[in-house]
Amino acid sequence: MCGRFTLIAEIDYIAELFDSVGSMNISDDYSRPAVEMPARYNIAPSQPVLIIKNQIDVVQSRKNTPNMQLAQWGFIADWMREPPRSLIINARSETVLVKPMFRGAIEQNRCIIPATGWYEWKTIKGVKQPFYMRRDMSKTNNSLLAFAGVYSRFMAADGSEIDTIAIMTKPSVGMLKQVHGRMPCLLPQEAYKDWLDGWNIRGRTAVELFDDAEVDSLKMHAVSRDVGNSRIDRAHFIDEIEVEGAVVKMPEPKAQLSLF
Repeated sequence: MCGRFTLIAEIDYIAELFDSVGSMNISDDYSRPAVEMPARYNIAPSQPVLIIKNQIDVVQSRKNTPNMQLAQWGFIADWMREPPRSLIINARSETVLVKPMFRGAIEQNRCIIPATGWYEWKTIKGVKQPFYMRRDMSKTNNSLLAFAGVYSRFMAADGSEIDTIAIMTKPSVGMLKQVHGRMPCLLPQEAYKDWLDGWNIRGRTAVELFDDAEVDSLKMHAVSRDVGNSRIDRAHFIDEIEVEGAVVKMPEPKAQLSLF
């Protein structure tokens, strides 16, 4: 699953990245949230999260206009009369096309959740030890990850509306299997536009866009158990610590073929 993550990047950097690699045209003020975005080291379910989604631009008479906004992490389907008793924070990629909760959203209401890393817990000697997964900056110059997600606009009994999201997950691959059996679905840069394009790209095609190769650019390490408190957000949460029995085996560098 994915139950805690970070976003340590300024709005301008996020907009620039998605503009440059996806031609997504989110550089104007109209398509950005009118709020300050501080660095967040412990984003938890039920909290507001930054998302990128498409919407109809009535002024420009265009479809598929990308928009950055805030949404609540905890999916509530638009047909529900009241929120579910338990927060629905993840959607399994294996069942999202058929599960009533998500099968409408996966067709037209897909979104991207920018992140700079996420946490997972592994039990070591009877104690749950958190690990932090992030980009290995020796392998890439892009610190951002793109989580695939689905969203829904829920209308409460009082008529108020709120956008809610779930992060898509899939079975873990590579080194991530050492810590947890599932991981967020990661989108490569070339798939951003198609993932958001619910007008032209069907759900069954969209779920084929996830790229396991994204894991090759990641690294992970043990971090402080303080991150388990969702009410606290501190920069030291992502710092590497030494924990007995918490050594992670990183993948060996791929050997280069010799020309001689």
